[in-house]
Amino acid sequence: MNYLFKSALLVEDEPHLATALKAAMKKMNILTYHASNLTEAKQLYRKHNPEFILLDRTLPDGEGLDLCEDLRRDQSSARVLVLTASGKTEDRVKGLDRGADDYLAKPFSWEELQARIRALARRKPEGNQPPPTLWKRDQARLSILGPKGWVVLTLLEFNLASSLIEQEGKIVSRSDLLKDVWGFTWLPKTRTVDHFLGRLRKLFEEDSEKPRYFQTIRGVGYKFEALSKTPAETQPSERPS
Repeated sequence: MNYLFKSALLVEDEPHLATALKAAMKKMNILTYHASNLTEAKQLYRKHNPEFILLDRTLPDGEGLDLCEDLRRDQSSARVLVLTASGKTEDRVKGLDRGADDYLAKPFSWEELQARIRALARRKPEGNQPPPTLWKRDQARLSILGPKGWVVLTLLEFNLASSLIEQEGKIVSRSDLLKDVWGFTWLPKTRTVDHFLGRLRKLFEEDSEKPRYFQTIRGVGYKFEALSKTPAETQPSERPS
């Protein structure tokens, strides 16, 4: 099927307009996720990594352009079309300067909106462009960009994943991880590392029973492989001695 964008994020807090926009996007064969505030928009973006964002500026919990700045800071290639009640030149310039690709003032015609979406789709990165860098980490948000998109972690999950990612390709022993991540000065007999590795696998692996990235090396320790092409031979339940 021909498509303009595989997926989109609509950020609009006015219920009737949001319903109409979702219907318009559906007619254009664009899978659309809807957020009614800035917090929800950031969560949906990290979860689904949409190609296109239709963004209202005035939201209940903040300024929509803040999301634009976050995306550009993360080097996102998502196309952003800002919808706003203000069509003043200075407002349009501000939106473009903060990361928007296009700007459309309310009220607008559906024909013009669709034309602008088509124009942005023509400006998408070509298929031979490199994909976003996986395993990028955002410490402030405790998030890591994996094959499934951005994943928000707990502090210990983030520290464990970061410790392994930083030592990519190197086998790291359980004792080193207990010292570096959990801060143990003595080493208890515990399956804590195995438990947390299992959690990371469920978050990042396609098949947590056959991990490609967060691997257990039987009798030795653990290893992270960013570009592993074959599943690890060991299983999540195996415990190094």
